Amino acid sequence: MSEDLVKIYKEIEKSPKNANLYVELSRYYTNAKQLDSALNNALIALRLAPNNSDMYVAVSDVYFAMEYIDNAEEMLQKAVAINNKNNDAYLKLGLLYLVNKEYKQSEEILMKAIQLQTHNPQAYHLLGWNYLQKGDTAMAIRSYLVATDQDPNYFDAYMDLGFLHQCKHNRLAIDYYNNALNIHPDNIQALYNLAMFYQKTDDYEKALEKYRMILQINPHYTLALHNMGWIYVQQNKFEEAVAFFTKSIEQDSTYVAAIYNRGYCFEQLKKYDYARQDYLYSLRLVNNYPLAIDGLNRLDKLR
Repeated sequence: MSEDLVKIYKEIEKSPKNANLYVELSRYYTNAKQLDSALNNALIALRLAPNNSDMYVAVSDVYFAMEYIDNAEEMLQKAVAINNKNNDAYLKLGLLYLVNKEYKQSEEILMKAIQLQTHNPQAYHLLGWNYLQKGDTAMAIRSYLVATDQDPNYFDAYMDLGFLHQCKHNRLAIDYYNNALNIHPDNIQALYNLAMFYQKTDDYEKALEKYRMILQINPHYTLALHNMGWIYVQQNKFEEAVAFFTKSIEQDSTYVAAIYNRGYCFEQLKKYDYARQDYLYSLRLVNNYPLAIDGLNRLDKLR
């Protein structure tokens, strides 16, 4: 039993009718993926404080984790009925409708949350997600910007802004990813997205710099290893590329792109037997893989 869990149980021994302690225990079990125990403790909290709106939210959290969407919605509706200013309940109800692709209901709930509490960065972030799912990129960006304006440390909103601008090949993506990295400097996803932006805009040295930063955090990150190899191919540095493709394959022996690309490097280095092995291995993994077939045809012509 972990120290945190022991601490919660000791507090419950002192105050067995404190509903908030059972909510804390429920959240612990939810995080531990022990959802039956999480639900039992959330229901105990609800029995102890049946007029507390937050207790219904706590039960809904577990139902949501269990993917009992109807039950979660019922609990959140009850939470709002008891306290029509419970921002957390509105946010989670808006998220529930959003996940369930009920975009109109989601937008209505989130707008109500914003009317009740204008400084509401999470509501604006969810609203942006809602607009994005409906294909309204401009409104999504606008909502994400409000979220970051209200909360300058809103990591997820900066990531979403970076991604949307990256899709448009807009260099503002760099600024948004850097804002995200100012909040979480070691976040691999932010570093990878930024590296990919540089890679796709042919700024290979900056891309390599970000990939190296990723590998300092996680030396086994397969995509970074592969992409460094790919950049070295573009620079005709085939020996270096082989080394990184090999490291990538060591992490994932079924990574067909890395296997083919290593074969291509071997071909350029005139190590034709090694190239053939990799092309044949690619074909074993992906039947009729066109690049591997083309590679074998090139080798056959050389013969």
